[in-house]
Formats: sequence, C-alpha cells, structure tokens
Amino acid sequence: MKKTSYSTIKHSLVAATLICSLGLNIAGAKVLATVDGTQITEEVFDEIRAQNPGFDFSKLPKNQQKELLDQAINNVLIAKEAKRAKIDTTPEFTQAFDKITQNIKDRLLVQAWAQREIQAIASKGGATEADARTYYDSHKAEFKKPNVHARHIVVKTEAEAQKIIDELNKAPKSKVESTFITLANARTIDPGNKQAQNGGDLGAFEKEHMVKPFSDAAFAMSAGTYSKAPVKTDFGYHVIYVIDKANEYAFDSIKQPLINMLNEKKVSETMKSKVDSLRAKAKIQTSL
Repeated sequence: MKKTSYSTIKHSLVAATLICSLGLNIAGAKVLATVDGTQITEEVFDEIRAQNPGFDFSKLPKNQQKELLDQAINNVLIAKEAKRAKIDTTPEFTQAFDKITQNIKDRLLVQAWAQREIQAIASKGGATEADARTYYDSHKAEFKKPNVHARHIVVKTEAEAQKIIDELNKAPKSKVESTFITLANARTIDPGNKQAQNGGDLGAFEKEHMVKPFSDAAFAMSAGTYSKAPVKTDFGYHVIYVIDKANEYAFDSIKQPLINMLNEKKVSETMKSKVDSLRAKAKIQTSL
C-alpha cells in the first residue's frame, strides 16, 4: 500500500477546512469540535481522503488526530478573522475564489458526465459467466500462479486477536470455519469485509498482492487451518484462515473478478472512444 507523509496530510487540511469555515457541513457527520458555533466534522477530511485514498482519520494515533483537529480549529478561526477583515471582498480574493469555484464545478461536471455514461453502458448488459470462461480459456498462462484463498479478521490490539484465536481453539474441527466466519462478521475492523459481511473473505491472491507479514503467514499455512498467533501489519493484528492453496487459479475462484474486469474493460474502452470522438471534433492547441 502506498504511504502518504503526515506532513502532506497536514498541508492538505488547510484548504479542506475552508469548507467548514463557510458553514458547509453535511448533516449526520460526526462532530469533532465546535468553534463559535461552527461545527468541524469528519467531513473536513474528505478532501484529504480524495487525494490520499489510504487516509483514515479514525485510525491515526491520538496525538496525530489531536494535531490535525487543532490545525482545523486554527483554520476556522483564521478564516473567520479574515472575513471580519473583509479580505473576502478584495479583488484578489474574489478572483481566486471564482477560479476555485469554476474548477470545482468543472470537476463535478466531469464526474456527473462519467457517471451518466457508465450507467448507460451498464444498462446495455454486462459480461456473463460465458464471457469470463472464454477469457479464462484463452489466457491460461496468466492464471498459472501460486495463490492462496483466505479469510481474515483484523482488530486493533494483539490481545483482541489472541482472544479470537482462543475461541477458535475451542471450536470443534468441523465448525472452525463457520466459527471464523461468525467472528469475522462481528469483530473485524476491515471496512470492506465489515460492510459485505462475507466472513472476512479476501478471495484468492498472490504473495506480492498483500503486505509481507500477512503473505508470509498465509503462504506458510495449510488449507483448512488458521493462524495460531496474531499477525501484525500496519493495519492491525490479523487472524488468518486459509480456505485453499493452489499453483494456479481455478476458474470458479476468479469467475466474479473476471466478470468485473471484463465489465471495467468495456466501460474503459467505451469511455475512451467517446472522449476520442470529442477530441476529434474539437480544435485543440498545446504548447508542449
């Protein structure tokens, strides 16, 4: 996973907090602080998250959360002071604000157009299992790679992970996986698995697709077993259950990902064709 420097995140917060200072908070968002009646919510970090997808305020150490929140508070106070000084009425500010507003509008228009086009493409029907099978059969070499199909439960502390292992140790052998699924749905902090309620299923993956401590543990295990000690990564402490191990991907294990890939390929190619058509009709001059 690509890591983003903490200093970059702090710099990104300056612009993001302007939204709060203008009173544009979203109803229902968790309120982190109130400054003279202006609420600072977790939504202030959406702009940072858009630029740094790995950013998650709730998972930052408390000292970094406090530092970012203090900066957000300072930004609101400074913005209010600037408005009291009528800086927002100066020509320089108005020109800069109009430019930012236009940039935001253009970005939203691009997103809205893309969403509309994607929906239109989807309405015409997507890839089928037969399409996925045809691709699989004609690209066999791509799928001859060692892989593991595993589930995981990730929690914040080693003690929590060990408690889960202790519970699995008490389960009858025939019920270990079902017990694991129940525990994963209830206790994992992995947002994707939590929302999907899929028992922590990660699908099949190659060794280099996961962070090293996780991959090393998973690939060292046998099918039908779970990790006997917590596995620590930057995401927390994991308990792993290996469903299957193979030297190549079986069609059934990657059928849905293949269908998804073919649908994405169709969208990408169709969108590129539409954009190419727009470019062909436009008069474009560049200085590069």
